[in-house]
Amino acid sequence: MRPERDENQRKLPDRRTEPTRPWGALPPAGRRMLARRDDEHHRHYFVDRFSGGLLALILAILLSCILDAMLTVHLLGSGAEEINPLMNSLLQRGLLSFLVGKYVLTSVGILLLLVFKNYYLFGTRVRVGHWLPAIAAGYFVLIAYQVWLIVGGGGY
Repeated sequence: MRPERDENQRKLPDRRTEPTRPWGALPPAGRRMLARRDDEHHRHYFVDRFSGGLLALILAILLSCILDAMLTVHLLGSGAEEINPLMNSLLQRGLLSFLVGKYVLTSVGILLLLVFKNYYLFGTRVRVGHWLPAIAAGYFVLIAYQVWLIVGGGGY
């Protein structure tokens, strides 16, 4: 049996009476890294904080994006062509547009994947966050291919 609590005995104001502030999820305010209850692991949920390993993965993806852009520019100077229509249109606007556009698109995409990392995809058991290592691996393969082209495997 639980004793009744008097709401007037609270030492701190009830935080649920005010809406969450925009900076409320910024460190050190946020404390939720995982679902707290077993049944939450089977539903969508948001978190306030992320692991150091996830930060390293995000940084690796962003650095890979920059390296991919630099290798692409080098290959284009050697006679290669950009086959991605969106990136090709950014290249037509200029090198700075290409570099900034590529980085911004990647950053926004990664940010969205990070926010929704605990959402299940299309009713499957695959979460959105499971795509982050796949994206990093895809960049690794792409960069390896570009280096192979530059070294002489592709005839450029």
